[in-house]
Amino acid sequence: MLVLFRTVYHHRVWRVVGVAVLGAALLAALGLVAQARAARPAPAVTVAAPSALQSTPTPQFGPIITLPPGVTPPTVAPPAPATPVPTTISATVAPATPAAPETPLPTLRSELMGVQINPDVSLEDYDFMLWLAGRLGVKWIKLQFAWDILEPQRGVFSDRMYAYRMFVQRANQQGFKVMISVVSAPDWARASLEEEGPPRDPNDLANFITRLMAEVRTDLYGNSYFNAIEVWNEPNLRREWNGATISGAEYMRLFDAAYRAIRAGEGGHSVVVVTAGLAPTGINDGVTAVDDREFLRQMYAAGLANPAYENVAIGIHPYGAANPPDARWCGQADCGPPGYNNHPSWFFLDTIEDYHQIMLENGDTGRQLWATEFGWGTYEGFTLEDGRPAPPPTDPPYLSWLDQQTQANYILRAFEIAQSLPYMGPMILWSLNYYNPILVEQGDPRPAYSLLRGGEDPLRPAFKLLEAAPKQ
Repeated sequence: MLVLFRTVYHHRVWRVVGVAVLGAALLAALGLVAQARAARPAPAVTVAAPSALQSTPTPQFGPIITLPPGVTPPTVAPPAPATPVPTTISATVAPATPAAPETPLPTLRSELMGVQINPDVSLEDYDFMLWLAGRLGVKWIKLQFAWDILEPQRGVFSDRMYAYRMFVQRANQQGFKVMISVVSAPDWARASLEEEGPPRDPNDLANFITRLMAEVRTDLYGNSYFNAIEVWNEPNLRREWNGATISGAEYMRLFDAAYRAIRAGEGGHSVVVVTAGLAPTGINDGVTAVDDREFLRQMYAAGLANPAYENVAIGIHPYGAANPPDARWCGQADCGPPGYNNHPSWFFLDTIEDYHQIMLENGDTGRQLWATEFGWGTYEGFTLEDGRPAPPPTDPPYLSWLDQQTQANYILRAFEIAQSLPYMGPMILWSLNYYNPILVEQGDPRPAYSLLRGGEDPLRPAFKLLEAAPKQ
């Protein structure tokens, strides 16, 4: 089988002060915060944010985007013009009061839309991110809960835990549904201290989840403030699963323990349990990674289709590189320039359809696929500290192949496609506020996926287009 030699930027490679650059400090300088906050309702609760929020940044999470060291990148020709997306989604949008587009935008369903927020911000800035999410018209907020940060010592929660609890409750108060993904076992629970990985004993994760749900509590109806919990992130990659065998069967041991803990937890009857979104990758060496399609088949062979697992969704990360959301793999090992198109894992729609087919093959016809991450990236519109345009990373090259308007069109079209498929559930866009000027100076690929940026206008075209699209 064709193997793509790809790896990932480590999710947790940076821990720098000043990650919350798109909060009050940046936007106040632009005169945007005062205007925005004057227009939004006052929060229902006023609580001081724990001081720990200002100094211990939360890691980022993102797509597979690079080649491993020592591997020669594919030779690519200069990109051909991007494949046009149907004209139903091309429009120019003003930030707050969009002008009428030349052609109608698709009407989207809010309950199937979400965005991931970096929670490493003050309470004030987090409220502002919620306000921006409200402008987008999405119903879901996703937060990543790094277990090693929240429980650095067995049985002892950090201050960050109580800040996150507040964030979850705050989002619920403002009418959002909250999905969290629990990742990264602490050192005391692991078999290896290299990279990130699962606990030696799945019951350690179960105990953490039980305590977590007891801390966050329930609403007046006895339902958990967590509407959905994703159990881990991309376990088919060594960098997320170091210290254990990379296999769907091994992951299912962790999932089973977590599932039981969630159901027994406070308000757990109401929580959708989501399997870990797998990283789309053609690597299948069992050391660096296991191909996501094969990994999903292994999960089913280990019991994923068991009807005892109720209210479960199948996580998926259908990233599309620079390929349009409507496009499909050509079926050949060489699909021509510009590149990053010679395998189905590079395509949004191929990944979705392949996963659904695997579900059908295993008799799993009653569940949905939930995209817990997806998106397209571009460096266009970023500037360096001296005001020059920020050069995009050379790896992956496709971050220079898309402009901001194409990024916006692809994202909107992806939502439209997914919402036409009855087996697709909510789609969580990665991300709202993971832009960071330090990372841009370093040429890091991850800010390319953010809906926000620096400069005089912090709202990227993708934000504006999503905001303009009518919702129901």
